[in-house]
Amino acid sequence: MARIMARIMEGRMVRRFRKSNAPGPVTRKDALACRPVKHSGVSEEILDGGLVQVSYPLKPRPWIAAMARRLGSGVDRPVVKKLQLDEMGSRAWGLIDGRRTVGGIIREFSDVFRLHPREAEASVTLFIRELGRRGIIGLKPGIPSDAGSRR
Repeated sequence: MARIMARIMEGRMVRRFRKSNAPGPVTRKDALACRPVKHSGVSEEILDGGLVQVSYPLKPRPWIAAMARRLGSGVDRPVVKKLQLDEMGSRAWGLIDGRRTVGGIIREFSDVFRLHPREAEASVTLFIRELGRRGIIGLKPGIPSDAGSRR
C-alpha cells in the first residue's frame, strides 16, 4: 500500500489515466462555424400568435430507470416534455434548419430584432446551449470561414 501511495505521489499513476487524445478547447470561430441540427425525436407545434411549442423525449438517468424497474414502474414508455418558446426563441428555432451556421443564425437574429451583434451572439449561443443540454438539438462541426486561407 505504501508503495502505491509513493507512486501516486511521484505522478506515475496519474500519467496512466490521462487522456492523450483529448480534443483541445473549442475556439469561438469553430463554435460559430457549427451547424445546429434538430433531434429526430423532436416535434414542434405552432401555437396562436406564431409561438412554437417543442415536444421532446426525456430519457431518464440510468440510476432512476434502474430503480423504477425494480419498483415495477412503467419505464418503457417514453416521457415527453414540452417547451414553449417566446417570440425570440420561436424565431431562433425557425432559423435552425441544419444548413445555417451558428454565426449565420446570430447575424439574421441581430438584423430581425435590431440587436447589437454581441448581444445577439450572447442570446443565441445561450439558447443553443440550453437546447443542446436538453437533447433537443445537436451541433455538426463546420468549416471556419477563413480555414481555406491558412497555409
